[in-house]
Amino acid sequence: MTLSPMTALLLDLVITALWPLVGAAGLRAYSPAPFMTAGLAVGAAAMAPWLLARGRWRRIASRPAGPALAAMGLFSGAASLIYVAALRYTTPVNAVIMAQVEVLYSAVLSAYFLGERPSLRQSLASVLVVAGTGLIVAHDLRSPRWRGDLMILATPWMYQVSHLFAKRLPADLDSWTLAGGRALYGMAALAPVCAWALWRGARWSWEPRALGVLLVQGVFMSSANLVLWYAAIRGMELSKATTIMLSYPALTLVFSWLGGRETIRAVQVLGLAATFSGAAWTARLSAGARPQVLPEL
Repeated sequence: MTLSPMTALLLDLVITALWPLVGAAGLRAYSPAPFMTAGLAVGAAAMAPWLLARGRWRRIASRPAGPALAAMGLFSGAASLIYVAALRYTTPVNAVIMAQVEVLYSAVLSAYFLGERPSLRQSLASVLVVAGTGLIVAHDLRSPRWRGDLMILATPWMYQVSHLFAKRLPADLDSWTLAGGRALYGMAALAPVCAWALWRGARWSWEPRALGVLLVQGVFMSSANLVLWYAAIRGMELSKATTIMLSYPALTLVFSWLGGRETIRAVQVLGLAATFSGAAWTARLSAGARPQVLPEL
């Protein structure tokens, strides 16, 4: 069964909402670099049966696709490593809220490189998302979490550059090839950092519970998450997909509250309402839109 781009995006939204919580759990047993590198290795292994089919391995290493996939792996790998490392200084919910600046990076980069010009209604929907997340973060501005917050602010542009490379790859590359290439090249990019960290005494655990968290990170966050995301953005405008995805802090906050990690305040409820409204508005604007045809690299 083939998922529509919107269905893939909504499923990916749920997985993405859980990622900061999984990352925070992983940091209890692992240092950031080993955790992220091993997670990508598990993700690549989980995708191996699909990558062996239809010559996908060869396409990942081919001259037309390999350099762009390597760039995707490098930028997204670096961004994920910084993001997870920031969770040592700030909370998962605060991290996802600070990452909402990605909607601004997406609008600028998509307009400049892809020629995507957001409509007035789409721009207003983006403002609604940003306003909602601003309400959520307002109560935490004076906290000692500024170091982690600044680290989070440094990551969205790297994700967006990675997404731009994905949008410009040959149209016959499917989401499995893109996800597999990103995981493999990302693992290769982080491997030297991981080796250096382990040599310097980075934390690693063989405890069953820790390995379970690592397995979840690999199978869901470094495999299913990537496949669904690329299935979505290959069939819809990147700026619109990003706006919808940026409603995931609302779900992260709910999941964190259900797990006893957060207490929901009135200002956060208002922020959640605004964020979801902006994402739903963008989803309606995207309904019925034709897939975008982009020039290849």
